[in-house]
Amino acid sequence: MAIEVTIELTGPAQLSARRQDVSIAVEEGATWRDVIAALAWEVPVLVGTAITEDGRDLIWPYLLNLGGRKAIANLDEKAQLKEGDRLSLLMEPC
Repeated sequence: MAIEVTIELTGPAQLSARRQDVSIAVEEGATWRDVIAALAWEVPVLVGTAITEDGRDLIWPYLLNLGGRKAIANLDEKAQLKEGDRLSLLMEPC
């Protein structure tokens, strides 16, 4: 079963994509890498700048944050998302 979530784009990612957020669908049990792959599919302009060429990892200093509560550290763990969750694609402070 697919779960729809929204990813808020910030900073240079938002400028490159020319949009503030994007809705993606991922399957239940998806990993965070699957979430990144879905984002790369929906917003291919982020590949090579925020997302690696293979579409399964983030390029430093980008990170994912779940609901302003949790920075995602282990991209291989199950995402445990619920329908309607909001994520943010942020840049770590340098």
